[in-house]
Amino acid sequence: MPRLIALVVFIVVVWALFNALFSGGRARRGTYRPRQSWEDLFGLRRSKSGDAGLAHVVKRSDLAGLRDAFSSAPLDPAKPLYRCAGCQSFFHHESVEVLGRENHHRCTVCNGTDIGPVNVVD
Repeated sequence: MPRLIALVVFIVVVWALFNALFSGGRARRGTYRPRQSWEDLFGLRRSKSGDAGLAHVVKRSDLAGLRDAFSSAPLDPAKPLYRCAGCQSFFHHESVEVLGRENHHRCTVCNGTDIGPVNVVD
């Protein structure tokens, strides 16, 4: 009987730790928060893009309502924009400069390094 209780306690503790580590910090239900994948945790992340540094072509209408992933400012299609090839997050030029200085040119959302320019078309 004591072994059974110890086993149940062990399973509950392991489940609680697993849930705490991989819940992604979801504070509210229905709110999407990007989480690290197993590859990110162990440094095995492979680039999901085929050719690094290619320009992204985006319709102006697709940018409506989107925000800069670093500063949370509304995207301004008139300014130079950049996009992460891994998670498809958008950045203004100023945000990319800050990411270059302070985050080793890595995306704030997925930690990817393939952030390329965006060509906005009508």
